[in-house]
Amino acid sequence: MLHLGLALLAAVSGDVSAVGSEVSVAGGDWSNIPWVKRSSTLRISDDLIDKIEAAAFGECAKPGQSKTRLNMNIPFLVRFMADGNVGEVVVKRLNCPTIEQAAGGAVLQMARAGEYRPTGENAAGWYRGEITISVH
Repeated sequence: MLHLGLALLAAVSGDVSAVGSEVSVAGGDWSNIPWVKRSSTLRISDDLIDKIEAAAFGECAKPGQSKTRLNMNIPFLVRFMADGNVGEVVVKRLNCPTIEQAAGGAVLQMARAGEYRPTGENAAGWYRGEITISVH
């Protein structure tokens, strides 16, 4: 059974491979960055979830990982411009380009659609969030 930690209702899909330089990958400690505000009305498409699951169980599987269970948290950052538009998305480095690209593209689309919004807590415009995918 698939659970999305974002408890979202509508679907976000499309070609996330064409997101270009608006999505990048980085490591580091993001704990001092405020949480992004969510509307909880959008959802990642089933096709995109399938792509992430396939990579997690296939090309990006970790040694000793279950073949039927998956609990994955995908941290991300969104930078909002002064006018409220999305400037860029950064996905936490997972050492799996397929998952990083898919998650980053989905976050970018969802942020542009208004699923993620700034709270005003960070003058620099950076906010953090997390996508959680569980398969049991």
